[in-house]
Amino acid sequence: MKIIKRTGSHFREAAGGMVLIAAHVAGQPAQFPPVEFVHNDQPVEDIELGPTGALYSYTVVHPGKDKPPYGLAMVDFEPGVRAFGRLLFDTVPPAIGSHVRVVPFTLPDGTPDYAFQE
Repeated sequence: MKIIKRTGSHFREAAGGMVLIAAHVAGQPAQFPPVEFVHNDQPVEDIELGPTGALYSYTVVHPGKDKPPYGLAMVDFEPGVRAFGRLLFDTVPPAIGSHVRVVPFTLPDGTPDYAFQE
């Protein structure tokens, strides 16, 4: 049995906005981020999550006096997949249960990524 490493990003632009890419491997629930390694005979289905989801939980991280605080969130998407990522907000975080969108975000090192924003 051969193991295959899946390649490709776990987010992308779609017609309705940015989406996350989850994976559904036969016999297992869909998960995000998608599985990285599969057996070559395992069927894997990519599932688009978003562009909006429901805010399940969040926290605000205060890294120190010289760095600004930032948010981290867990967001629920159909079909029952929960994703983790940065939460962008100005001064007041969104309410639990509110709808947030997947948006483009750039990491400090310049790497493209995603975040959630109301």
